Amino acid sequence: MIKGFGILEMLVALSLGLGVLTVIIAHSTEAARVDRKVTANQERLEAIFHAVDTIKSDLNKCGMRLQEARPLCGLAPFTSTAGAFACSYGVADEALLEGAVRGQQAIKVAGNDFFKKGRAVLLYDLGGQAWEMNEIEYRLDGALVLKNRLQNDFARSSTVVAMKKVEYRYEAPRRVLKRKADNGTFQPLLEEVSDFYVTFFPEANSVLYRIEVNKKEQVRGYIFLLNLVQP
Repeated sequence: MIKGFGILEMLVALSLGLGVLTVIIAHSTEAARVDRKVTANQERLEAIFHAVDTIKSDLNKCGMRLQEARPLCGLAPFTSTAGAFACSYGVADEALLEGAVRGQQAIKVAGNDFFKKGRAVLLYDLGGQAWEMNEIEYRLDGALVLKNRLQNDFARSSTVVAMKKVEYRYEAPRRVLKRKADNGTFQPLLEEVSDFYVTFFPEANSVLYRIEVNKKEQVRGYIFLLNLVQP
């Protein structure tokens, strides 16, 4: 009887142990699942906030350093279509140190790290009512060598603006919002996007955008494009 009681006791203890182990495993599995879900939600929210901050930063710069040139050049710093938009602005500007004439390919400006190879530039002379877009081929001895020869004459102190253009494009089939800077390629900015649209209100110089992720989270923003207001 003592031996039988020992076996019975062992079986009961083993059953209890297995029951406790099952509960622990189930609890650990559920805790891990909840932890993964919380982590995924946090990462998704961080990705949404990053995308929104990037959009806000670009839109707040839209038209920067172009206020003076826009009446002369008729530039449109902001353009949009269904599920896409683009904005342009100047990242730096310098005055010509020497006058430049039509056909010339090198211009003298003060040293500036923003004026680098491949950068688009806007040249304009309000007094001479001349302007044109060009691109920097390379820098040489304090001068910018342009990709194309000048089509106009520019007086000394004419303005040269180093340009930047960013583009956003929503690819509905792939559920991804992409961004491209200058001559680069479109890179994913936010994934799992179920809807995206942007509307421009020219009379108010403002932009309304909406991002929807997984048909759940929605972010709306209304931004006033201060740099489009003429002084």
